[in-house]
Amino acid sequence: MPTSLVIIDDFLQDPMPLREIGLKQDYPVPETPQFYPGRNSAGAQILPNLEKVVSAHVGLPLAPVQDRAAYGKFRIALEGAKGAAGVHIDNADYTAILYLTLPADCQDGTHFFRHLPTGTDRAPRTDEELSAIGCGSPQEFWDKIMKPHTNDPTKWERISTAPMRFNRLVILEAKQWHDAGKSFGRDASNGRLIYLTGFNVVG
Repeated sequence: MPTSLVIIDDFLQDPMPLREIGLKQDYPVPETPQFYPGRNSAGAQILPNLEKVVSAHVGLPLAPVQDRAAYGKFRIALEGAKGAAGVHIDNADYTAILYLTLPADCQDGTHFFRHLPTGTDRAPRTDEELSAIGCGSPQEFWDKIMKPHTNDPTKWERISTAPMRFNRLVILEAKQWHDAGKSFGRDASNGRLIYLTGFNVVG
């Protein structure tokens, strides 16, 4: 069975330089509404050997996602920020989130859910799993479940939370039902600041 969740505390020996890079980034307003709450940084910062570290923890060979729109980017989500989607999945096999909010300002965390109509805690991986929840194709899954249910709280039960903690790395199987948790803060200095990467299994 694939590893579904890994939490590593005190991930970087000194996280402050990466946080400072994140604070100095530009966070442009996107031209179109985004699924996620908040804004991504314009620039990326690649952490050396991160894919090897994540691969070792999940026990699978991984490579960075080909779509680099959010890879190695920072994301800031301030008070009131909302995305077009609530509960969702990511377009990757694994997502890695490094919390960079200082301890005194940390709130909430990443939430995980059960989809009540299907009783599942993740999206289907195979055609057989698609069929088991009444979908004949990925597009039908998107149209029948993802789009209509993402922001409908009656369709979801929160089952766990990976609490926000400064310098905590959360590695999650990206097809688990999850959301970004609470947006907070007045600016990058005390808001929800994270560093993001995504990986796919290779071989």
